[in-house]
Amino acid sequence: MKKMKKILILIFFVALVSCVGEDNEGQDFGNLFDSNEGLILTEEDHPDGWMREDCFACHPLEVIHQVDRSGTGLLLLEEIQEFVLMEGLASCPICHGDNGIPELLE
Repeated sequence: MKKMKKILILIFFVALVSCVGEDNEGQDFGNLFDSNEGLILTEEDHPDGWMREDCFACHPLEVIHQVDRSGTGLLLLEEIQEFVLMEGLASCPICHGDNGIPELLE
């Protein structure tokens, strides 16, 4: 039983690490404003995370909103980071939509 628990922990750790980028510029999904719905996530643009509520499992706070990839230089990254820290997961749907879970916007 202990061996199975260790294997499950290892699998979870490997899955979590695979979600995170290796550089200090955070995750790079390009300019989200250029996608079909802009910042709003769609199943097509977000297939692995669609209908998942645990955004921070693959998008840890330490690696999101680190670089303004909009090309405008207008994103207030420090304010966005502070807001996400204060509001937690409740902050995600405000900019990125319901991710296929309408209850997130309630």
